[in-house]
Amino acid sequence: MMAISSPAGTGKRGRTLDALLAALQSLLLERGAGAFSISDVCERAGVAHGTFYNYAGSIDELIEALAALLSASLAALGSNAPSAKADPIAAFVFKTQRTLGISVHAPDYGRLIFDSGLPVDRLVADLRKDLEADIRFGAASGVFKTPNPALSASMIAGCMLGVSLDLHRKTLPKSVIEAATAEMLAMLGLSRAVAQRAAATRIRIEAPPALPLRWLALVSDERASP
Repeated sequence: MMAISSPAGTGKRGRTLDALLAALQSLLLERGAGAFSISDVCERAGVAHGTFYNYAGSIDELIEALAALLSASLAALGSNAPSAKADPIAAFVFKTQRTLGISVHAPDYGRLIFDSGLPVDRLVADLRKDLEADIRFGAASGVFKTPNPALSASMIAGCMLGVSLDLHRKTLPKSVIEAATAEMLAMLGLSRAVAQRAAATRIRIEAPPALPLRWLALVSDERASP
């Protein structure tokens, strides 16, 4: 599991940052980005207006901090993920189905990511970086057939985002997750039969934590992990 630490520590500063981030999440879900002020965030968090600037210089900076927390929370759902070094295909299937399943099994996450105005750049960048590392392992071992792992990671991250959005909007049914996973494996050079067999493998994915997300809860969960 990834190493996780709160950017404000685990004491009073950490608790205050979490209060601001929790307030931000509730306001984004209720009103959407651009429809509230720093004062609204502080009132919801129960902190003085001036305290806000100890953690962020603007709403946009706090939103960026939330994007980092969201990305870390989603990445932490891989405590039982297969290792890409040991099995690149199994690792890819796990991460793809985990990513696509968020919109289906945790609708509030879909609302936060797609409906609130939260920029997805940070999430996509982190996803692309993680995918590229795994694809490079797979290509080096001859499992994946791609001359450009960085380009493949970018294309697949875009596919994941698009399918996730359609799943959230319910323009695609959740039953397509397996087929979408197989299509992405085929993009990496696997035969259709191998891709479909791998995508049909049943995997256990942990449910994401309930919103609002908090750094200190994430740190606590990591310490409790074996």
